[in-house]
Amino acid sequence: MRIELAQGVGLTVVPTKKFKTTRVAIHFLAPLAQVNVAARTLLTSVLETSSADYATQAEMSAYLETLFGASFGIGVGKEGQWHRVTAGLTLLNDQFAQEALLQQGFAFLNQVLHRPLMHAGQFDEAVFKRERHNLQLYLESLSEDRQTQASLALQALYFDDDPAQATPSFGTPAGLASVTPAGLVTAYQQLLSSDRIEIVVLGDVQPDAVEALAQTLAFAPRVVPAVALAVKGAPRAQRTQVETVPVNQAKLNLGYRTDFDLYTPAHYAAIVANDLFGGSPLSLLFTNVREKASLAYYASSSLDAMRQVLMVQTGIDAESAAKVTQLIAQQLEAVQAGEFTTDKLRVIQDGLVSNRETAYDSPRFLARQALLRALLASQPTNLAQYTAGIRAVTKAQVMAAAATFKLEAQYLLTEKTKGL
Repeated sequence: MRIELAQGVGLTVVPTKKFKTTRVAIHFLAPLAQVNVAARTLLTSVLETSSADYATQAEMSAYLETLFGASFGIGVGKEGQWHRVTAGLTLLNDQFAQEALLQQGFAFLNQVLHRPLMHAGQFDEAVFKRERHNLQLYLESLSEDRQTQASLALQALYFDDDPAQATPSFGTPAGLASVTPAGLVTAYQQLLSSDRIEIVVLGDVQPDAVEALAQTLAFAPRVVPAVALAVKGAPRAQRTQVETVPVNQAKLNLGYRTDFDLYTPAHYAAIVANDLFGGSPLSLLFTNVREKASLAYYASSSLDAMRQVLMVQTGIDAESAAKVTQLIAQQLEAVQAGEFTTDKLRVIQDGLVSNRETAYDSPRFLARQALLRALLASQPTNLAQYTAGIRAVTKAQVMAAAATFKLEAQYLLTEKTKGL
């Protein structure tokens, strides 16, 4: 159940005796904007490695060890049209530790978030320079992983009319280079005072006690802008980009527009259609493109429901690009035409349900589901609801869902100019 601690500040407590740990996650959500993504990412590195109470990362790590080896980290992500910064802390349950670890954990989070290492209103200069340099090296290194490079390039191509969505959730080297010490302070102040905040606590806890601890974080009320979660856009003409670099294995990635409302029957049908098309080891892409035709080293698809896009990733020989593109199209046409048996459909559904059941053994997954329920009323509240949605999908619904998958972007990373 979600509790409104203050305007724009929510708390969701998930009591469970399933785990020996307690997971605390504080999510800061702001409308996605290209201009501040890099600053928010740099901010996570600065806050994660130093504070007024723990001036160095070594000091912070040493304190966490006194909390029975608690783990702490701050990261970023996208939730549809929101940019998310998450401070996460995992602690041994108080019952096992026989100590008030959760209270100490909230005190630690309070110190890290409200008492950063600052001098004269600015973040410590040495920390700022070090973390900006480290982040710059990381962002520049992404191009060394060709699969990641291709994935990000397809994202940029697909969303070439939407700079915020085209930009990775962690920013770009160019965006980071423009972040100044004053700009980082502004990003920090906006995070604490303006972001929508959703706190999730999962573990063997008492909701009333957790609410009292969450109140100690003393987040002020704020006006939260009305931002739709899902990214909806009008259909667009197909775009193609070929990039040549020294690479042993070419990367062919495709982006398809989808069309459904979140967690409606059409959404569940799209989940099943994606799994049948390329989202599982039993999919047509894996079976026919990779195994039977031996035209891909890997071939899979993934559905990003919040951004209404399905993306295909393949690793291929450069000279096979045109043939692979055609074969991928044939696999989607097969799903659209219903060229699969009801037994195959049932096996795909069984796999989705089984994967979901396994995910429920992860506290991080369950905590994330709690966040999504706070953001989206139609989000399944339990495993049974999700399972029922998947099981109810018919062959005709899968065909109809696949018919909405429209190819809009093709990206080829190759050492040869000939291909698409």
